Amino acid sequence: MKRLLLSITFLSFLFIGSKNVDAQPIPGGGISPVITEIMYNPPESGNDTLEFVELYNPSTTANINLAGYYFSSGVEYTFPAGVTLAPGAYVLISGDSVVFEEWYGIESYEWTGGTALSNSGEGLTLRNAGGGIADTVFFDDTNAWPDADGTGYSLVLCDPSADNNLPESWTASENATGIFVATTPDPTQVFADPGAGSTCTTVGISELDESKALIFPNPSNGNFRLQFEASNETSILRIYNTVGQVVFTESLAAGVGSIELNTGLKTGHYILSIENGNSIERLKLTVQ
Repeated sequence: MKRLLLSITFLSFLFIGSKNVDAQPIPGGGISPVITEIMYNPPESGNDTLEFVELYNPSTTANINLAGYYFSSGVEYTFPAGVTLAPGAYVLISGDSVVFEEWYGIESYEWTGGTALSNSGEGLTLRNAGGGIADTVFFDDTNAWPDADGTGYSLVLCDPSADNNLPESWTASENATGIFVATTPDPTQVFADPGAGSTCTTVGISELDESKALIFPNPSNGNFRLQFEASNETSILRIYNTVGQVVFTESLAAGVGSIELNTGLKTGHYILSIENGNSIERLKLTVQ
């Protein structure tokens, strides 16, 4: 299938498992693509042909050579040689490139293996050709995230420089595509911004500096203090590595607002998650 390069970046899904394994080494410096839009459960019935992920080059001057970038889990795709993402450009990865172009009027790359995005949320990891982590996003369909689960809306990152692991950084697209999908009792319109800057407002979206949880120091050597909003119920702290596996778990007692942790984690990138019912707060953690 023919695919047009609108921009180029790359994604990989992280499956959340229970086996404790080490994180992958931190990749070298340089500009990395950013995951900026996710359509994970379009309103169509019986298939996932309108699903897509958008990637963006945040640099104003540097190209990103995407040759060999790949998804490490969830969906299968590896960018071929000769694929370059220009400064400020986007690229789309979809479940069906033919249907995607018919509906959105934009060409895309197509992931392989018959895979699809999880309707209940999951981790996405984009790796460079050397296996280093380029970007990681854990999206979810809980109340902390905009409602994009079968509603016709994509998740969009309003600010590409924001922490895209925080639900506060995302909102539902406000761009009416004019595409209507047959649903019961009435057709549902698709709202999405594939291949373009996000159409969204931050009204009602918490600012990043309002996050109630803090890690310090961060980066750390694996020993750090976690400060968070005390709950009247027991919460669970989980730390995930870059392939979505749980590498550390701790129970946070009701009424407790801070804890010293000696995790024994090795060098790498992690996602720290504080989970209490439908309330989930995630922070990026770096161990050096």
